[in-house]
Amino acid sequence: MTKIGALDFSPARLVYSRALGMEKFMTLKRALSGIMSVVFFVSTTQLAYAEDFGLLSDIKPPQQAAEFIFRSSPKESLISVQLLGAVNKPGIYYIPANTDLLKLLTLAGGSSNGGDISEILVRKAEPKAWSDVNTKAVNEYQGGYEVDAEKILKYGGSRQLKLAQDDFVYVPPRTPWISSEASRNITVVSVVLGIVLTGLLIQENSNNQ
Repeated sequence: MTKIGALDFSPARLVYSRALGMEKFMTLKRALSGIMSVVFFVSTTQLAYAEDFGLLSDIKPPQQAAEFIFRSSPKESLISVQLLGAVNKPGIYYIPANTDLLKLLTLAGGSSNGGDISEILVRKAEPKAWSDVNTKAVNEYQGGYEVDAEKILKYGGSRQLKLAQDDFVYVPPRTPWISSEASRNITVVSVVLGIVLTGLLIQENSNNQ
């Protein structure tokens, strides 16, 4: 056993110190791996949301509205309804007068990946046209109606939601669980912590050699 002043340089002490250093090193390494995993998860999640919600529209061609005509016979009278938002085929629809909201969504190919059919906004040409609709899936909203199509699909009642001439239907995109600003802040903080931990790992590794 060798001692210099208050320092203990015995083999057992040196082995213990090296083991303790390696334990700290591995702890820091695991912490760094965890932080980088968080950064990767947040980044990929936000990218998926951006693609679904059209936040990358600056690098994608704009979605163009079109006109669609659906009739069961050549002499059938049609009404025109506008359908916009997060649907696969937005545009102006010429449909039979007895068409309901869910049938319109079906004709449009359903909602897109980011479409929220639980908060569909319908502005009727006649504001009180659906005032007597008896279902919890429909609520009056700022002069229009907010329709929860998920409840309609689950409990029924779509026949009450007949569309009329010049009705306007909008399917909103889903709200992301984390805002873009919060995502940027988390990414910046994670990168800074990653840099700090990397420096600590390098220093700890140098001390153990």
